[in-house]
Amino acid sequence: MIALICGGVSSGKSEIAESLAVAVNKGKLAYLATLSPHDDECGKRIERHRQMRRGKGFETFEFPHNIEAYLDQLLPYETVLLECMSTLIANEMFIGGRNPHETIKAVAADIRRLSQTVKNVIIVSSTVFTDFKGYDQFTQNYIEVIGKINCDIAAFADVVIESVCSVPVIHKGKREISQYEDLF
Repeated sequence: MIALICGGVSSGKSEIAESLAVAVNKGKLAYLATLSPHDDECGKRIERHRQMRRGKGFETFEFPHNIEAYLDQLLPYETVLLECMSTLIANEMFIGGRNPHETIKAVAADIRRLSQTVKNVIIVSSTVFTDFKGYDQFTQNYIEVIGKINCDIAAFADVVIESVCSVPVIHKGKREISQYEDLF
């Protein structure tokens, strides 16, 4: 199963994604962290997410970009939670030096390969598409790449959930997750 969980900043998408990952998992559980502790704010966010995962059975991997290079390490896992697509995209563009087209192509291919490597892939992504006028071209490109990749993943995902104020709105895949309704 491939599930895409989207939402705004602090919308509860991580909690929904973690609950779904734990529920569908029958084997080993991996957490693919894409955020690096570049400053105190990032460090605090990382620690908050570690606390949220504590005791849930996740093994954490820090893969800031180029997921394909790490796929062999994920072979023993049944379920992988990728947190967060928007950070991965930023890393591909900033650290990896990829242009928008290259980023879309590489990330979409990496997600498809990841879904062929493990049984369940749960992806957390941000929705940052409103009221963004006046940004520089690089930021506009970044926002457009997030939108395009979210659409691409949603098209081939089995489940698409939007988190609105910690309330999951299931846009696709109600049948696939009907046995887990008590999670929500």
